[in-house]
Amino acid sequence: MRGSNFMQIRRLNLIDELIVVPKRSAAAKNRYIFYDGKINMIPYSITSILKFYFSQPLFRGMLPEVLREPFRRNRPKAVVEANDESIGSFMTRRFGPRITERLISGAIHGIYAGDINQLSIKSILEYLWKREKTWGSVVPLWKRREAPGSKESENPYAERHNEHLKELLEHNKAFMDSLKDASIVSFRHGMQSLVDRLQEELLSSGNVTIRYEDPVRHLENVVDGITVTSAEGVRTYSHVFSALPSRKLAELAEPPLAECLRKIPSVSVNVVNLFFRKPRLLPVTGFGYLLPKAVPREDNPERALGVVFDSDAVSRDHGEGAIPGSLQDSVDGTKLTVMLGGHWWNHDKPVKEHDEAVALAKQLISRQIGVNESPALTQATFQESCIPQYVVGHHANLSAIHKAVLAQFNGKLILTGASFLGVSVNDCIYFARVAVEDAVDHSGKGISGLESKALYDY
Repeated sequence: MRGSNFMQIRRLNLIDELIVVPKRSAAAKNRYIFYDGKINMIPYSITSILKFYFSQPLFRGMLPEVLREPFRRNRPKAVVEANDESIGSFMTRRFGPRITERLISGAIHGIYAGDINQLSIKSILEYLWKREKTWGSVVPLWKRREAPGSKESENPYAERHNEHLKELLEHNKAFMDSLKDASIVSFRHGMQSLVDRLQEELLSSGNVTIRYEDPVRHLENVVDGITVTSAEGVRTYSHVFSALPSRKLAELAEPPLAECLRKIPSVSVNVVNLFFRKPRLLPVTGFGYLLPKAVPREDNPERALGVVFDSDAVSRDHGEGAIPGSLQDSVDGTKLTVMLGGHWWNHDKPVKEHDEAVALAKQLISRQIGVNESPALTQATFQESCIPQYVVGHHANLSAIHKAVLAQFNGKLILTGASFLGVSVNDCIYFARVAVEDAVDHSGKGISGLESKALYDY
């Protein structure tokens, strides 16, 4: 979690609601990948690497690929000219197909629900892209070379982030010290607590109005501001901050901005929650497991992305003899979340119906981890187009959006939200703060909200 977001937790008086799961807990250490018909534990220490390499089928053949990485050739001419590359192509060049298909694709399924052969290494794993460009290797043993043009332009936003972090540490030392051992952070009533408390804080300020069920129909740049047309009428504001998904904002924009916004696709996920009255029902303890692209379709006909062991993820058992069970639940039991779909549904029909999604989830966990009990409670939520996909060329498209939004709205429309600079809650909060600071610093003139990435190549 970005440091500035912890400041918001303090300001919203949510510290007492905070759940901090330490690094020594099973949820932090025990994470799994489903491969070769079984769940395989991911190493969490040097000794576990040696242990699992020889005992888990997932890791067969990977060690030579890792050892060869520092000696592989730098990026080919086509990648240099395109100035971007898919995660799948990049990782295969650096580490070979085993690590890419078995490990990396699973991790990307868990975060983006996306296809590694479509998503951008430059926009999603920026530090790896930069490291290869500068060092000629992702895991450098020495600085072999400095690629032509690897001296990136100075980006003041990186320094600003460091300043934010320094300020946080100086003014919240005791609080930050208590989080040094944190692996997982949540709230007793879930992440919704953050939204609910933020709403309460805003409404109590006296100068904020929240309008519900009032979708925006039209935006127009006018002399004295920007007009917003909704079902309840037309209002004019000096500036508008939009956190709308890019596809929705495209409906309110004109070319060329609309075309650029439509270049950011998204995927849908059906999130299935299952609660079983029997506690400790799972064959292992830990955070959960992911399903990589290397799993053949016959082993994953449900088109699942992963399974979270919710009753373990925020467990009271931190390895110190505490009573097992979730800190978020009022009764003991086993709670799971099964994620279905994502990029798999780009080619298959999405599963939207509740009963069908629950049946698929039950079928999956029965076959893969042997859970055959009937759940006491079920919930399936179809999240349509919920995760933006930063595909190859996303960085170049951000630059085009930056120019187009300034041209159409003269700096009066400022963009934020998951479609542009990061899909996580942390990223959305942090870059929204940066956008507001920029608007204040520049008196609202000439700001798109995308400057931290759109103006700087790397």
